[in-house]
Amino acid sequence: MTKDERTVYVFALRYALPRHTYALSIVSREILSRLNEFEDWELDGMIRDCWIYYPSLDFGGDIDRQKADEFKNKLFTELTKRGRDDLLSRLKDEAERRGL
Repeated sequence: MTKDERTVYVFALRYALPRHTYALSIVSREILSRLNEFEDWELDGMIRDCWIYYPSLDFGGDIDRQKADEFKNKLFTELTKRGRDDLLSRLKDEAERRGL
């Protein structure tokens, strides 16, 4: 997958997160099916995007928050498999600061 194609997936995620529709299910499924094609920094950014949209997910109900959490946790797992403890440590520190 090219850098531009990966960027389109990131844009689709940012579109889907606050929509309160099945869009997040579709976009997250497609990203996860191509997870090994994304760079570490792109996964890091997608986790941060989930956090940015957390306030809007509260209005969409538990299912939106649950789907975003499942997706975010799979990204964390992928970064763990890749041995990116440095990114994981920074992300976990930021999550604590945000109260997530």
